[in-house]
Amino acid sequence: MENKRKSFSNLHKDLSTKITLGGETYNIETEDFGIQKPTIITRIYHKGEIIFSNKIDYKDILNEPDFDQRLRELARSQKHLAIEELKNEKIAQNRSYKDYIKETKALIRENNQKRALDLLNEAVIHHPHNPIILSYLGFLEVAVNKQYAKGINTCRESFKILKEQTPLGAGFFLTVLYLNLGKAYLAANKKKEAFDAFQKGIEIDKKNEDILYEIKKLGLRREPPLPFLKRSNPFNKYIGKVTFK
Repeated sequence: MENKRKSFSNLHKDLSTKITLGGETYNIETEDFGIQKPTIITRIYHKGEIIFSNKIDYKDILNEPDFDQRLRELARSQKHLAIEELKNEKIAQNRSYKDYIKETKALIRENNQKRALDLLNEAVIHHPHNPIILSYLGFLEVAVNKQYAKGINTCRESFKILKEQTPLGAGFFLTVLYLNLGKAYLAANKKKEAFDAFQKGIEIDKKNEDILYEIKKLGLRREPPLPFLKRSNPFNKYIGKVTFK
């Protein structure tokens, strides 16, 4: 067994490498703890700090006749796994919030809310103060995990962040926030609060198709466009049809 330990030790140079991504250099080190503690740990270092670590136990192959080869292959696979993890993480860091939102909306349209929530939990790591991401995250926390209070509070928090970041000209973003807040309320079976949120969104963008669709699904009636006339008045009927078109 000692010969096998020496054989693996000779791989040190092969399993210690450097990789450069985005102008940054990362050191990848794989360490074997020996037959007394048959474990391989691969770590990625950046500027002296460990940013990734993965451990694997190899006690199941200790008595294999091809132990030396199996151990080498295992160590190399750990190294390649670490490199792939690093590349994926760098790719995630380079994704804009718009990329995340675009994919999230597509998943919601496909009725794959669970995958959309998983994606947003990744997105919020890289864009922790983005109000649009938080707004969608709040809605999905309610819709998927039934975390009513947490999800609605997350939606409400997105309004505060948007106000801090964009005190002027936030109308376009506000409609999205009101849409998701309303949908969160709706998923929590709070129809009145949902309708109020949708109404606030419509006040900003009277032709927002997503919000109009949610209002229509609610089966609640909006105030007539011209409240000083009866709902049955031809002007109110015409304006109502144009609004919902």
